[in-house]
Amino acid sequence: MPEKITVGVDVGGTKTHIAVVEGGTRRDVLVPSADWRRGRLFEDPGNLTRLVELITTTVPGPYRIALGLHDLDTEEQRAVAVDELTRRLPGSVRVVNDAELLGPAAGLDECLKLIVGTGAIALGTDAAGTLLTADGHGSLLGDTGSASALVRETVRAGLRLADSDRPATALADPAVALLCDVYRVADTAELAVAVSADDPYQWGRHAPLIFDALGRGSAVAAAVLDEAADVLARNLAALRRRGARGDTVVGAGGVLTAQTELQSRLTARLSVHAPDLTLRILTAPPVEGALVLADRL
Repeated sequence: MPEKITVGVDVGGTKTHIAVVEGGTRRDVLVPSADWRRGRLFEDPGNLTRLVELITTTVPGPYRIALGLHDLDTEEQRAVAVDELTRRLPGSVRVVNDAELLGPAAGLDECLKLIVGTGAIALGTDAAGTLLTADGHGSLLGDTGSASALVRETVRAGLRLADSDRPATALADPAVALLCDVYRVADTAELAVAVSADDPYQWGRHAPLIFDALGRGSAVAAAVLDEAADVLARNLAALRRRGARGDTVVGAGGVLTAQTELQSRLTARLSVHAPDLTLRILTAPPVEGALVLADRL
């Protein structure tokens, strides 16, 4: 039997990162998740099949492998993923939500985890080892602070401003104006139609405009980011009340790691809602956590 290879897989909303360690040599493969995934992970039965094909094409095995999966949000989904991947991948397999990679990647056994990127979810573990989550409810209804949610809430705030004052007032705000420009519409009413017709999981491509608008003095962008930070802090505080262990929040995800304005707002709101928690932004790629988990198999 050849020596087992160690494989870590981080399936994010935007990209899939596979790290392979064999005989002291490491190689990394990154591909857009859209190359193999159709919609959300469990929307298409072929998604897990294509993920297996991607992994086995990259490295044939046998191996010990840990996978962190974006959109793995329920115990039923976990059971499906574990069954499918354990049967089809050659070796020892562990399957977790992608946010569960953050603690091991940061070198922490006990911590709360927060991903704010394509989606948004907070996780913790209680003394019995039960996984606790807050949000992760998708672009339409939740994922507060995520790229898509920031665009969604900016549009809603612009519509409220147009209704409470007048459309011209809303259009004068840089965040609303930038979104109207990118959607090629003339006013907030047309913006509502255009955004509603767009794929909710594509709204997030315009999230950088919210931070651009903040730099231009947008009151709408400031209010949206303040509210997002407050909700994220409240979610983490709720996990602590429910028994989550640890006093460090390991933060990751493209929005949180790239935007210091959101980091500072979140730190300020944590000091109000959960002053015993400290935010630590993950500097290592989350796939490092998958490798740690795989090493323990």
